[in-house]
Amino acid sequence: MKIAYVFDRPLPARETDSEQAMQTLAAFARQGAEVCLVLPDRSEASSSAELAKHYHVSGDFELERVAGPRFDPALTRKYWHARRALELPVVATADVVYTRNFPALFALARSRQKFAYETYRPWPDQFPALRPFFRSAMAKPSFLGAVLHSRFARDRYAALGVDPGRLLVAHNGHDPSQFLTRPAQAELRAELNLPLDRKVVLYTGHINLTKGLDTVLGMARRLPRVSFVLVGSEGNGLVEALARRHENVSIVAWQPFARVARYLMAADVLLQPPSHVPLKLVGNTVLPMKLFLYLAAGRPIVAPDLPDMREVLTHDGNALLVPPGDTAAAAEAVARIIEEPGLGERLGAEAKKTAAGLTWDARAERILAFLEQRRAEVA
Repeated sequence: MKIAYVFDRPLPARETDSEQAMQTLAAFARQGAEVCLVLPDRSEASSSAELAKHYHVSGDFELERVAGPRFDPALTRKYWHARRALELPVVATADVVYTRNFPALFALARSRQKFAYETYRPWPDQFPALRPFFRSAMAKPSFLGAVLHSRFARDRYAALGVDPGRLLVAHNGHDPSQFLTRPAQAELRAELNLPLDRKVVLYTGHINLTKGLDTVLGMARRLPRVSFVLVGSEGNGLVEALARRHENVSIVAWQPFARVARYLMAADVLLQPPSHVPLKLVGNTVLPMKLFLYLAAGRPIVAPDLPDMREVLTHDGNALLVPPGDTAAAAEAVARIIEEPGLGERLGAEAKKTAAGLTWDARAERILAFLEQRRAEVA
């Protein structure tokens, strides 16, 4: 299968969507697809090899760049990129044009190309004005389907009226090679300059209040003898300022993707902030990609008891789930893991088992089979 992956963010970048896109297309290539990544010419990467090295992915793919306006509003640039990408021979001759950008989705809906759309966000719920455009695009005969990162998102597009047969739930994954070696915890902590004499609760990801990190600071106040480490800072924002008020909270700068795994393995507890803000209020975090790395790290997880989390986490199975917004319950869950070593070991072992079936390669295999089936149906 020839796949043209149209992506409108200049690469390399630090945002999670860029890592997810690179992991996905590299896995497609490893599964035998012929993949070409189509980027804006503002991208700093000059070759596919350079991108593969930056993101630590394997799999042969091609790279094409599209010239576009440099000073127009961002949304205008995205639509321009989509329209110009469709003019490239490699896109025009692809079996499937694949994108996770809705400007490209809408442009493709006006073409004759077979196309697929991937997303984690229930955009029509968050921006009701876009509902007619999504409904129309996803009803086109050339629309093979949507690849959704959660059942939560799938249900929202089904509610929009999209044919359920065109909706595939494909949870994100992890790269097992990042966890092939598992150094001793003391060795990792010395390497990463983490406390040796305290239990470490760790969060990785964007450092801002939209991720519910106010709840983590509240947990830190309740557990003064536990070290809370937040990895992923890109500046000196409000969370960083608030964290300085807590002696037991440390902020670590953004880390290269491959290095994040070492931080996870060095921790005693991995934390998804026990907040409903990212899912229910902001809507920009649905079943976050970090969760699959958390599982693969084989460490106990504490997370909010929310619909998206329950798709891969089970309370007292591979994690402890707590009521969202209840910092006291979350702190108690952390304390329980610390005080009951057997519990932490059991949760971590179950997390690792869960991760075994959630790799990028297994995910790519499912998506490619879905696309092949849909191509046959619309032939």
